[in-house]
Amino acid sequence: MKEVVYVLGAGVNQVIKDWDGLAPPLLSNFFNITLKKRKFSNEYYLMRMKEVFDYIEKYFRMTIEDLKKEPFDLEMCFTLLEKQARQAEKGGDKDQYNYLTMILFKLGLLLAEILSEFEIFSHSSYILRNFGRVISHEIPTIITFNYDCIMENILESASGVNPKVPESYKEYHHKFLESISSSTEIIIPDELLTYSHCNWNRPLGYGFKFDEIELCVAGIPPYVRGSRFYSVPENQIYLKPLLKLHGSLNWFRYLPIRRIPTFWGEPEPELGERESSILCKRGFYRFGEPPEHDGWYLNPIIITPTLYKDEYYDKRPFVEIWEKAKNSLSKCEKLVVIGYSFSPTDFTTKQLFLESFLDSNLKELVVVNPNHNLVKVVKDLCHFKGGVAWYANLDEYVGSFSKVIRLERKPIEIDESKLPTDTSPHDVYLMCKTCDIEFDAKIRTNPRSHASSEFIDCIFECPNGHVNSYNKEDFILKKSKENT
Repeated sequence: MKEVVYVLGAGVNQVIKDWDGLAPPLLSNFFNITLKKRKFSNEYYLMRMKEVFDYIEKYFRMTIEDLKKEPFDLEMCFTLLEKQARQAEKGGDKDQYNYLTMILFKLGLLLAEILSEFEIFSHSSYILRNFGRVISHEIPTIITFNYDCIMENILESASGVNPKVPESYKEYHHKFLESISSSTEIIIPDELLTYSHCNWNRPLGYGFKFDEIELCVAGIPPYVRGSRFYSVPENQIYLKPLLKLHGSLNWFRYLPIRRIPTFWGEPEPELGERESSILCKRGFYRFGEPPEHDGWYLNPIIITPTLYKDEYYDKRPFVEIWEKAKNSLSKCEKLVVIGYSFSPTDFTTKQLFLESFLDSNLKELVVVNPNHNLVKVVKDLCHFKGGVAWYANLDEYVGSFSKVIRLERKPIEIDESKLPTDTSPHDVYLMCKTCDIEFDAKIRTNPRSHASSEFIDCIFECPNGHVNSYNKEDFILKKSKENT
């Protein structure tokens, strides 16, 4: 099978729209998008982030009103904060160091929260749903620079729901409720360790092993130690992983800060070996506060946009992730770069490409980006001399698979003013495409619902036994006899 690698940047998510009609922010328009959202523009949130906005106004001379309208260099802001924090630490100015690290933390949390807000809209885009079908067809290794879990949602959806629900899952919630009152420990059976609601299982999909894992099941999910989870033979890391080079909003480390205070007379809890643990769990970012687990606040493992990224790449889990990315790129025969523009300041990524493709077998190169000039940039980084397939957007690229994959059609855009007002019951009839007899399709609807719906490749059998496929234009509406 051909080795295929997809490289995804923030541009791949621009097909998503939230309730406010906004797409996920890029580095250049982060505050433009954030401050347009109703949730993040209210006084409560602005007060929670007051120190961040005061800092930006002090050093960049931009007020909140300016940030709503003008571009802002988020990478420069993170870089300045980190540089100043290091200088304060080196100079022994503890108060200044604590102040700057607090602003860094709050700005990072705001970035995480705004990006996580868009994850629930990943399934609303027919383009991304079709992209999931392309991924299932190509079976690539995916390298992404995005923190959000939008790609995970698409992979889960494309993989399908796992129908093999173990009995132990059904029993777990009952035992969990019992354990609250009795303080007894729940033993998680092996069959539940290997189960997730979707066939693509997140803890197996990232190319490295976690120390603690929240199982990917609905309801109140069990937590297990990574050593136990990966000891089950079925739980092997996927050979074609999703490699998130800058971290993920569902990867965490413990912060040495308790969310739940210790009562008087109780011993102060200690993290112990958990201090170095990496968790895989759903993260709930609310009201400018970090997620928590077992009474401890959690810190998302993400490399925020800064010029000083290199120091993170030598630490776990990034060492393993970047090594696997280099190995995958060096072996790939087809490379697809979608929505990533290779920032002039991100030399480490350019180094990754230049070194990976020194002796490569790359035969196909695809670039999906509205900026055609990026084609030459990618070609040079891959040392590729052949022709490049260029697509201006994701919809065009996905559409190129229409002859080999069944894709969803673009939803019909409906003008409400032109919809029929008749909502009385009608029966649907069809004219047989073989013998031309008219027959009842046994569907009841009304003209308004019919006008706003889409029927594609519906199979019907006429009274003479002829089976044919019918689309919306073949349907004949007749007022139901019982209502005439």
